[in-house]
Amino acid sequence: MPNDETPTNRRAFITTVAGGTAAFAATVGAGSLLAQGRGFPEYPAPQGGWDLSWVDRIEKAKHRMVFDQPEIADGLAENNALTYLKGYGEVYKTTDADMGVVIVIRHKGIAAAVNDEMWATMKLGESENMKDPTTGETALRNPLTGLKADDKHAVTLIEGALDALIARGVVVLVCNLALMRFSGRLAKEANISAQEARTKIAASLVPGCILQPSGIFAVARAQEAGCHFLRST
Repeated sequence: MPNDETPTNRRAFITTVAGGTAAFAATVGAGSLLAQGRGFPEYPAPQGGWDLSWVDRIEKAKHRMVFDQPEIADGLAENNALTYLKGYGEVYKTTDADMGVVIVIRHKGIAAAVNDEMWATMKLGESENMKDPTTGETALRNPLTGLKADDKHAVTLIEGALDALIARGVVVLVCNLALMRFSGRLAKEANISAQEARTKIAASLVPGCILQPSGIFAVARAQEAGCHFLRST
């Protein structure tokens, strides 16, 4: 009888171990794929009055992307969102209904989400170094909204204006933490109470923007709804 050190037994042992390892790896791999396939858990009804109705719309879309805007960056997030829509439309002939596009405005990008009155009141054109789309002078209005054909100084195309994207179904989420910090600046500059400043800032959001507890929450929830992520600064 051959002993345990014969070439025949060694080959048999190696073959057995290799086969067992492959089977184990296949089992683990299948388990990982199954785990990935389970997706995210069912969520309870949102608490605290936060609007999460946008999630359902995004989950139903064929193509999904979230653009993170922690700075205005000359409207890069808006330009990226428009480029994404155009690219899929050109290649796959998609409609807006096919696209689940989210922009998350947070951190230092919060000025992008407030209206013309707030831009004039807080002199945001100076602090953000943004020019008026029409005149090329320091902006006294939000230069990412209400664009016109003759706005030769616009930093984004008309279709890439924030309000134009919202009209096409793009979901624009705004960080409440950043917005409330912004209200502190308004309170100081306008010499009004903190509560009055918070009320004014909340009322100044560009129509269609949806306030979320934080930008981090908004980005995470968009990704859990199936969005790919792109930082746009």
